[in-house]
Amino acid sequence: MRVLELYSGIGGMHCALRDSDIAHEIVAAIDVNTTANKIYKHNFPETNLMDCGIESLTARQLDGMKIDMIVMSPPCQPFTRVGKKLDAEDIRTQSFLHLLSLLPRLNNCPKYILVENVKGFEESETCLKLHKTLMECNFAYQEFLLTPLQFGIPNSRLRYYLIAKKAPLKFCFENSSEILNSLPVDSALRYVPATFSSHQPTTLLKNCNKSHRSVPDVLGQDHKTENTSQTVEKSTDCTQNTYSEQDGTMGKNYDRERKNNDTRDDSQGRFTMTCTICRERCLQTSGDIMRQLSEDCDKCQCRPVMDFLEDNTPQYFDSFMLTKKDLKRFIVMDIVFPCLQKTTCFTKRYGHFMEGAGSIFQMSEKISDMEEASELKIRTLELKNRDNWSDEDYQVLLRLKLRYFTPREIANFLCFPSTYHFPKDLSRIQLYRTLGNSLNVYLVSILLQLMVKDPK
Repeated sequence: MRVLELYSGIGGMHCALRDSDIAHEIVAAIDVNTTANKIYKHNFPETNLMDCGIESLTARQLDGMKIDMIVMSPPCQPFTRVGKKLDAEDIRTQSFLHLLSLLPRLNNCPKYILVENVKGFEESETCLKLHKTLMECNFAYQEFLLTPLQFGIPNSRLRYYLIAKKAPLKFCFENSSEILNSLPVDSALRYVPATFSSHQPTTLLKNCNKSHRSVPDVLGQDHKTENTSQTVEKSTDCTQNTYSEQDGTMGKNYDRERKNNDTRDDSQGRFTMTCTICRERCLQTSGDIMRQLSEDCDKCQCRPVMDFLEDNTPQYFDSFMLTKKDLKRFIVMDIVFPCLQKTTCFTKRYGHFMEGAGSIFQMSEKISDMEEASELKIRTLELKNRDNWSDEDYQVLLRLKLRYFTPREIANFLCFPSTYHFPKDLSRIQLYRTLGNSLNVYLVSILLQLMVKDPK
């Protein structure tokens, strides 16, 4: 499968293609963002990365590439809820519209197309032009609005997806004109990560070849891993905190608390977290904020946040701790701790903007610290006092030990593989910005499988 990767960013589509197990060759990757290109080249040095505008491409060039598939994540700013929603009038949309103008003119039109964008794109004039072009080129297509939460990943990142297949090829399911909010196949697919460290970040368990787990994929098959008598903890491919089916514990931390808090659903062959620790702690604290966290845990069947954290020394996280200036935005923070099963969407503003930019991690586990912080929030809301805080107020928040998630941890939530790394000369803000513009690797890998699967 000869693939053209447009708006390649930091390589999320590239990673998804690898995880999908589709035999492929990336003919070219194209992006104009210099920071993203640097990260891409660092991870995929052998790929033909073209630093040029997509609007400079010609039909002749594309025909010469003999492409089977195009994967792309066009700029989302013209469609996002926090933007001006200029849609087709936004200059950042022009490259995508140029590509749409080329497709009907190709002699070697690709067989498959995958598009990812923000929720809101589906209501745009640009999306209507995409539909019109696909129909003109004799493509069948299916649209989705999906979030990683549906696949057991504790990160809320609702996104628009479109998969298209050129006739006479057909989908392995009956496609619909409606936008689907779930997969059109009977599957209990869940992301099952190894636990991560700074030197060994996230990986799909199916790629951890010492594990005896198997993960059902979207096609209803099992990716069987090597059956071994070793537990995952003893594997050289996984870290110490990986889940062990033999003893039902979750790593060196929280062992005693978590040991009896997992229930097994044998019909699906997976574990779901009841998160009773969070519930018990929340019910003991005052304030609606903690009770809401408890209710969210009860509804969620995601892996806990702790499965996606870096395992490192306390000193390593010092530079990620919130400052007094940051703490002034305490009222609008989404604060999570290890046993919770949901984080908010991490955006490119993370690290320098607090509201709506992504969750903040709480390192303190003391109930008394949570109670005091909850009471402080109530008082602050009642008094509408967000600026004139006393030293005692600051101490209450400092005891929570609030910090930003690290770039590696955000990459873990986005399911980037263990082989993926960042160049050391890039700033933290550069990493947050490019990660915020990226995509969920695991979710895209599932849709790629679904797209290329032939009907039985």
